[in-house]
Formats: sequence, C-alpha cells, structure tokens
Amino acid sequence: MSDSSDALPDTSPKQQALNWLVRLRDDQLTDADLEDFAIWLASDPAHADAYNLAEALFHDMVLAGREQPRPSSAAPISSTRPLMRSVAPKPRKHRWRRLQGVAAIAAAWLLATQLILPRQAHWLDALLSDYRTQTGELRDIRLSDGSRLMLNTDSAISVQFDAGLRRIVLHHGQASFSVAPDSTRPFEVAAADVTVRALGTIFDVYKTDAGLTRIEVKEHAVAVSAGRETKLEVAAGQAVELREGRPLAAPAPVRLDQSGAWRQRRLIINDKPLAELVAELERYRYGRIFLSDTELARQRVSGVFALDDPDSALKTLTLALNLKSSRLGPFWTVLHH
Repeated sequence: MSDSSDALPDTSPKQQALNWLVRLRDDQLTDADLEDFAIWLASDPAHADAYNLAEALFHDMVLAGREQPRPSSAAPISSTRPLMRSVAPKPRKHRWRRLQGVAAIAAAWLLATQLILPRQAHWLDALLSDYRTQTGELRDIRLSDGSRLMLNTDSAISVQFDAGLRRIVLHHGQASFSVAPDSTRPFEVAAADVTVRALGTIFDVYKTDAGLTRIEVKEHAVAVSAGRETKLEVAAGQAVELREGRPLAAPAPVRLDQSGAWRQRRLIINDKPLAELVAELERYRYGRIFLSDTELARQRVSGVFALDDPDSALKTLTLALNLKSSRLGPFWTVLHH
C-alpha cells in the first residue's frame, strides 16, 4: 500500500472519504493503514461526517444492485452483476471487526479532542518536538547557545541549530525568547509561514489554532516576514498579528505588563469579551467551558486571574458576574444566568 500522503491528496473531505472507502476494502489493508485512517477520522469532525455519507451511499448502491431482478436464462450473467461488488468487495469479517474497533477508538479520540481536552491540544506536535509543556505547565529552558526561552501552557518547539543559523520552530502555543548575542549566527523563530528574526532582543511569539501568529517585542526589535513579503520591523513595546495567507499588518502599541503577565502565572483582562477570557482560561485547564448564549459571550469583563488554579479563577469569575456554573460530568462546565 502507498503511504497516506499519496493515498490522500489535498482534496475535499468528501473525496478523501471516498478514497478511504475503497482503500479499507482492499485485501492488502495493513495495520498501518488502519492507524492512518483513525488519525484522519479524528483530525476533523467533517471527516467523520463525510465518511458516514460515503458509506451510506455505498450501502445504497449495493442494495440497489442486489434488488435487481434475476436474469433470464438467455441473458448474460455479467449484464446484471452489481457494479460495486467487483469494485469494492466485502471485507473479511475479522478485518471488518478490527476496522470497527479502530473507528471506535478514533471516534472516542474525536470526542475527547472536541469536548474534553483543551481546545488547543496537539498530541502529534508534542511527540515530534524537542521541548514541550503540558496543560497548565510553564517551562524555563536554556539553549546550547546561551539563549533562554519560556514555554507557556501546552506549547511545543523544535530546535534546529547549525554553523550558520539558530532556528526555532514553534509548532503550537506560546514562547518568550531572550536571545544570546552571536554575530555569526542569526536567531530565527518560524511559526507557520511567519519568520521572526531577532535583532538582539526579548520577544514573544504565539501561534494559535485559528491560523493567527502574534509577535510582541519587549526589548530592541525583530524583523518579521510572511511568505515572500518584504520584512516588517517591530520595535519594543509593539505587537503585530499575522494571519496565514494575508498581507502583513502594521505594528501597534501593546501593554506588555498585561500581555506578558502569563510569565508570572497571571492573566490580565481589560475590557474584553467574556468569550475571550474563557478561551484563555481553557488553555490552562483540562475540560471545556461553555457559555449559555451569545449575549453572555459578548459581555465585557476586566480582572486579574491566577493561572496556577484556573478552577478557582473560574469560580471567582462566576461570583463577580453573578453567574451560575453547572458541571456536566467531570470535564464540562456551563456558565449561565
């Protein structure tokens, strides 16, 4: 069997599901193929929907073929044989049971990632990275060149140093960098299609799940480039937000005492929607927090919250806003009036 990158080109979920439908009925199906299918199924809710639709369509076609009238003795057998039987033979029972088991595991993983684990969970990035943090963990790291970095909650990086360049890949999450001087080897941080080159500086890079990369500069400056665009310089006390595939935006002033409070395990929110505060708290705790309606989500809030105990911060929030908090099992919390 070919690997998953060959079998699953970058097409729509519907086309990928049809490819998987045929692939899973191949006599050469391997355990590695089943593992790839489980990963694909769990990576996006749309994949499960597309596969269910494709399977239902296949089932209907098979039934339609079986319901055709029997051929007369004069008619050739091949003219009435259902087409789908020859294209996609029914799998053996033991293989189908194994596939059902893998699908069940994938469905459970999908449920966990969507409704239980933090919104930003990235298990594959964490496995492939050099340094990572768990949910709620902050980690101070000293690199081989003397530079220091602090990883925020649920973040992962890879280190790629050679004789001509010091390069950090931020897979996901947030990191604060304090760069050691080295005139022969520039220091760069790559996040998606964004590259940040240090100009003797202290700065933060935050890569979100929504395709947004935010750069904040505490000291000196950095040169930022996205794709093939001209570099943009961001000075101390400024921040810039870049969305993948969009032009570079102009830097804007930022309150570093507020945005950098996470290094002291604090969260400072100043006149922001409640939904934004909840999204930040979710980064530091297991489980999900749901808001009962859009009006509540838009409510403006301000405050200082301790990130060492996000559940206590959530309790303080509910009391301050006169809200009710309902627990649905061990992992779900709903805030409502």
